[in-house]
Amino acid sequence: MLEQLSEASLEVGLMMNRSKTKVMTNAAEHDIVVNGQRMEYVNEYIYLGQIVSFENRQDKEIGRRIENAWKSFWSMKAYMKGDLPISLKRKLVDTCILPVLTAMERSVLGIKRMDKVRNTTIRSRTGIADVGEKTARLKWEWAGHICRMHPDRWAQIVTRWIPADGYRRRGRPRKRWCDDLVSFAKDWESLAMHRDRWKSLGETFAQQWDDIG
Repeated sequence: MLEQLSEASLEVGLMMNRSKTKVMTNAAEHDIVVNGQRMEYVNEYIYLGQIVSFENRQDKEIGRRIENAWKSFWSMKAYMKGDLPISLKRKLVDTCILPVLTAMERSVLGIKRMDKVRNTTIRSRTGIADVGEKTARLKWEWAGHICRMHPDRWAQIVTRWIPADGYRRRGRPRKRWCDDLVSFAKDWESLAMHRDRWKSLGETFAQQWDDIG
């Protein structure tokens, strides 16, 4: 199939990028050859800006994004540490380096961690969007969108999918994607069908992350 895809791509002037085309599998590996070149098997891969792997963990992805955010921040050090108005610095952070906001906001304001200034106080001075609140709001919107989808849509199938041969591991169960929604509103799936009500609840759902941060 990949060979056919490569041939069809060449017919319209496109070429498969060997360095970016990898293979992942949770079964036995078999040699896959395209145009005489063997495809590389990997355990994880960055796809559309996010690490894709078979491990149900996010710590590596979070660490990678934090590292990239700091690289972006320090690449604009002259602006962040300079005399630009805080309104312009805020736009730079909001549009370019939204992750890791609390540490970056302290740096922008010249505040050190030992000063023990609360995150809410720092945020009130900068006016920068809270990353936790923004992420929670996007999650709430996506959850509502998923619930209103036709059950045959792949997005809903994948979100609700439970492995047929899955089993309960020992110890504390891992947190599921929907646990935050259930703890906030047990009937969240039925509430999602009412768009206006769902939208109003979304603000409350998102603000709890601002209180935590």
